[in-house]
Amino acid sequence: MSDDYWDKLWSNPNIEEYKGYVKGYATWKPKFVEIFSQYRVKTVCDAACGFGAYSVMLAKHGFNISGFDISGESVNLTQKMLSEFDCSFNDYKVCSISKIEYDDESFDAVVAHAVIDHISLADAQIALSELFRILSTNGLLFLTFDPLSDEDINNKHSVLQDGSRLYEEGLLFRHYTDDEISTLLSGKKIVYSSKNLRGERELVLQKQ
Repeated sequence: MSDDYWDKLWSNPNIEEYKGYVKGYATWKPKFVEIFSQYRVKTVCDAACGFGAYSVMLAKHGFNISGFDISGESVNLTQKMLSEFDCSFNDYKVCSISKIEYDDESFDAVVAHAVIDHISLADAQIALSELFRILSTNGLLFLTFDPLSDEDINNKHSVLQDGSRLYEEGLLFRHYTDDEISTLLSGKKIVYSSKNLRGERELVLQKQ
């Protein structure tokens, strides 16, 4: 996958359109946010922050929010959304999830929504190590894994050696079965897991 795929995706955004999306997130309180509160989380990193929906939602629930993305366009858009919704925030960085530019144990929690399944299997293992590195001891990591949709199957793509799908526009997607997720997360402490009606898997892990 070309690194500039994400810059192209987030470049020249329709700010009003994105504000409409983010508005729906601003008052949403998903289960993992309740878990963060139960564990007295204060500082959160939004990994691969995209267009800022999760950053805004977390900020609105009172968390001290930072984040990063491989795309500078994404970071700019996220900061724009945070400002548009009157959210305070800390440092946002442009960096790879395989080499996160935060110090060890910088955060009480990390959110990585629909991230791990958009990198190769080898990079996923490195990324998990990096996400845990920036977590404080007993910190929480929220992960999601997307289902395999008809669109994923039917859109033109090639299949890489590790089973990932590389689409013509440059997007990489690797669908994980439940067993593959268990293997990937072997040895990790899972404090919460669920699967919604769409088939998206959600997990909260705790660093030990």
